[in-house]
Amino acid sequence: MLNDLIPGELLQLPSTWLMVTLGAYLLGLKLYQQLNNAPWLPPVLSGFLIVTLALWLTDTPYATYQQGGQLLSFFLGPVVVGLAIPLFHHFHSMRKQFIRLLLAIILGSLTTVFVAVALTHFWIGIDTITVTMVSKSVTTPVAVAIAEQTNGLPALAAAFVMVTGIIGAAIIPLLLKWLKLDSPKITGMSLGICAHAVGTSRALELGQEYAAYSAMAMTLTAALHAIVLPWLF
Repeated sequence: MLNDLIPGELLQLPSTWLMVTLGAYLLGLKLYQQLNNAPWLPPVLSGFLIVTLALWLTDTPYATYQQGGQLLSFFLGPVVVGLAIPLFHHFHSMRKQFIRLLLAIILGSLTTVFVAVALTHFWIGIDTITVTMVSKSVTTPVAVAIAEQTNGLPALAAAFVMVTGIIGAAIIPLLLKWLKLDSPKITGMSLGICAHAVGTSRALELGQEYAAYSAMAMTLTAALHAIVLPWLF
């Protein structure tokens, strides 16, 4: 194990795991670019695997890692606010059809929830896992909060969110292109509703209009789920 080679005091420092996380993401980003932006291996997945391996090799508990992870979590809010930039550039076109967009987001997001819950209940049949699956299509902080309010498992909710985002970001653009429904509006909203932040990062690669619709869908989906799901489940 690496903890025999690295001083224990160093492994306890929040700054150590902050740098490990940033380094893992940069390595994942480099690999992603070398693979020609392969949608099946986004930086968040490869970075996650690298950090998990580092924690396992050093026998470091998650509580210790989270001390450094909280420093990164602090910047999640400003990053989400920054998504207002593409929204601003396409606000006028969105405003003209806001009711239609809102209805699409409500129907689409609730459909993904009920289909996932039904399949989980049918295939697995464990109530705790079924309830945890409810929050799979929103960003991690919102998913964890929903899981806590619905007596789910927050750690498992975070895992479901990551897997959902990666699969959605990889499949949605290809599927909509095959169906000839790959307009910026449809693709962007689908990525935001189904694949949350990972999907929105994919939308940013596709273009500003994709990102605008994805950011709007992601934000409204998170707000809708945070309000409705604890009440329903």
